[in-house]
Amino acid sequence: MYAIIEDGSHQFRVHEGDRITVDHRDGEAGTELVFPRVLLLAADDGNAVIGAPYIEQATVHARIVNQFRSKKIIIQKFRRRKNMRRRNGHRQPYTVVQITSVVSPS
Repeated sequence: MYAIIEDGSHQFRVHEGDRITVDHRDGEAGTELVFPRVLLLAADDGNAVIGAPYIEQATVHARIVNQFRSKKIIIQKFRRRKNMRRRNGHRQPYTVVQITSVVSPS
């Protein structure tokens, strides 16, 4: 069985045991998370349930594995002849989660 979930502005196709990288969530390694926005549930035999927009009472449970920050990106702004130069850096925080179970409504 797999599910398509929505988290933030991203959609993920997940099975039990998958590891995915999502936007930063508070918590340490081992903390349980629940993703309540399930868009689609599909069984191995080909039957699928599609939500409108979400499937009621369907959830995906996960466990936090790791917290990390991505590679630093540099933002430079420059306006010619105006003596304006700006340089900033940014590192986006992410969370790695492992899917523990996909719970269907029935």
